[in-house]
Amino acid sequence: WKDSFAFGIESIDQDHKKLVEMIDELYTAMSQGKAKEVVSDIVAGLIDYTKIHFRREEMYMKTIGYNEFEGHKKLHGEFVDKVNEFQNKLREGKINISVEVTTFLRDWLSEHILNTDKKFVPAMLQYEIK
Repeated sequence: WKDSFAFGIESIDQDHKKLVEMIDELYTAMSQGKAKEVVSDIVAGLIDYTKIHFRREEMYMKTIGYNEFEGHKKLHGEFVDKVNEFQNKLREGKINISVEVTTFLRDWLSEHILNTDKKFVPAMLQYEIK
């Protein structure tokens, strides 16, 4: 987590910190050769994360009348689909997906959170959503 990731909206920042922690946990496990032991927990955590975080973000976007809501919600759906795909691969015994999960999460952090999410921050702050 870097302070430059913070939006100034506490609930969203806390959610994003949790995602960064999951990414860090997976990177650490991979560097120690223990990714197999944690990847299924990370994927399960991502499923829980999406249910809470995306619902919160979408509620905020509706509240402020965010004009890019439908497109943003679609991106959330694509994330959920990808996490479900990871879970299915794990169930099928394809346990060597750690790099795929890590790459996906890193890209999501850098593209979606730091670019796409950042677009609605000024409107949320204007509505005093913190």
